[in-house]
Amino acid sequence: MTFMVDLGIITVSCLALGLASKYLRQASIPAYIIAGIILGKSGFDLISSYEFVQWLGKIGIILLMFYIGHEFNFKGIKEPGRLFAGCTDFFVNFIAGFSLGLLIGLSLLEAFILASAVYISSSAIVISSLIENKRLIYPEAETVVWLMVFEDIILAILLVVLTSTMSGSLAMIPVSLSTTLLLIVFILALVRRLSNFISPLFERDDEIPILLIFALIFGFSAIAHLLSVSEVIVAFFLGSALSGAKSFKKLFGATISFKNLFLTIFFFSFGMMFPLKFAVSADFVLALLALIILSILGKFVSGALIGKRLYDSLETGLRIGAYTTPRGEFSIVLLAVALGMGTGISELLVSLVVAYVIILSLIGSFFARHGDRISKVMVGSIKHFINHIHSTRKYG
Repeated sequence: MTFMVDLGIITVSCLALGLASKYLRQASIPAYIIAGIILGKSGFDLISSYEFVQWLGKIGIILLMFYIGHEFNFKGIKEPGRLFAGCTDFFVNFIAGFSLGLLIGLSLLEAFILASAVYISSSAIVISSLIENKRLIYPEAETVVWLMVFEDIILAILLVVLTSTMSGSLAMIPVSLSTTLLLIVFILALVRRLSNFISPLFERDDEIPILLIFALIFGFSAIAHLLSVSEVIVAFFLGSALSGAKSFKKLFGATISFKNLFLTIFFFSFGMMFPLKFAVSADFVLALLALIILSILGKFVSGALIGKRLYDSLETGLRIGAYTTPRGEFSIVLLAVALGMGTGISELLVSLVVAYVIILSLIGSFFARHGDRISKVMVGSIKHFINHIHSTRKYG
């Protein structure tokens, strides 16, 4: 009965704040996290079954990675321009986040998690902003979409490295990686081998198709859990394996609906565990401000480098930086996976990432909406600064 009360509180509160965010044309992810903070341990503490809610949230992560795997497209990765764009975005932002993590006293593992959170943009916010603000006609839109795809690739790699590192000593990492790769190969081979048997089942008009989808997702997730392999990695490659089944596309919409529901619960569950005690600390506020400023600068710097290389245009590059500023679901997912592995994660890091995502999802949505105007102002300011330097040298 307690579970039912908790679900009622969660769904009603998320509905209310979600509608408010849509009305204000803001990202809904921070709204769900804030709902969790208000009603969770740091707020009114109205949720009693924390473990149950977190368990439902974990289903959201698994379904999200399954969705990404299904939508993932490996084509185009070898194109020099795209590869340059993806690598530039990664190295500039990951190194910046890792360096700041070490500077504020985080461990190597925590700095790695922070750097991963800093690097990865919110695909949901970025893509929806491009569509809603009619930016898909811009020449750099294809590059922005590609950067989101490239980040999906890196996300999968980061998750493998993270889970392998946390599952044991450094000597066990090759074993863990080998187990992960073997399970992935097994899933891809098995789905391909059984495709002729599976495809007709997806075309049925009863409950069998949806049962089959979730049996595959949770069945392989259970195997991954028993083998100490990340369930989210398995879900990603299972989605990729099923992407070739044409009959599955008819049911994909139902899977997305479940993903959206459980992912909302996931963001709420993360907010309800948010330790608010750090928010009043001066050191925490300074670290958060440094993190936000560094993240925004990092995306604009990487965007500028990409724009100059691919389009020979600083303004185009700055627009790319503005569009990719939002952070969201993947930063939280990485932290959630690390927390699910057990030890080694401080409350300071949790507080930093949660507050960081809330703030940058809002700021990033604004930047993405007004990217063209922001890029023009920045280019104008840069030109004015250069002219001022030249005139100072000339008459000084």
